[in-house]
Amino acid sequence: MGAVEWGPVSAWVAAVATILATIVALLVAFHITDRVRGPRLRFTFEQSEPWCRRGALSDGRQVFWVRIGVENVGQESARGCVGRLIGLTTDGLTRADVDPLQLRWAAVPRSRSFNPVDLRRDQREFLNVLVLNEHEARWRIVTFEDPDFDPGFSTNLEPASEHILRLAVFADNAPNRAAPLRQRYVPAPPKPALNARPETTNSTFTPGAR
Repeated sequence: MGAVEWGPVSAWVAAVATILATIVALLVAFHITDRVRGPRLRFTFEQSEPWCRRGALSDGRQVFWVRIGVENVGQESARGCVGRLIGLTTDGLTRADVDPLQLRWAAVPRSRSFNPVDLRRDQREFLNVLVLNEHEARWRIVTFEDPDFDPGFSTNLEPASEHILRLAVFADNAPNRAAPLRQRYVPAPPKPALNARPETTNSTFTPGAR
């Protein structure tokens, strides 16, 4: 059996180098390296702390917050993240009267709570979605409260109805994420005055939806 003639070593080394250079060029052209190393946003939600939280406002009113977690599970920072309500369904009917609304980031001063947020690798922040005034038994979408904010529709939600809020987070350098939050208000049975407990809520969330 005759020996295989490979030719000059420099020739096939150059060929291998050319092939590798071509593969790298294709990866860059199709942004595959960006998808592997880039930021990836993930939603989280559970019917417990810290996603659902009771608290008091500055005026002493007791409220119940519903938030979603937004986490960057990618390798690079996700820049300019903004959370928005992009759709609403009430009792199975799409609400054409409700426009998209920007939502408020938690755990920052209100003066900065609507600013875009950078999420570093493995960083998680919370996005306020709904707040329930336990005395009025009324849901409110957590959005702008400025005196000159006039959306043209009510940001209050009927407590006796079932609402599906479609949420999204947009970023400058990461794929957008969207998922629905289903919200129901379940009145609790009467309690003695000294042991009174506020009404309960039932929230379900599909964090993997697009």
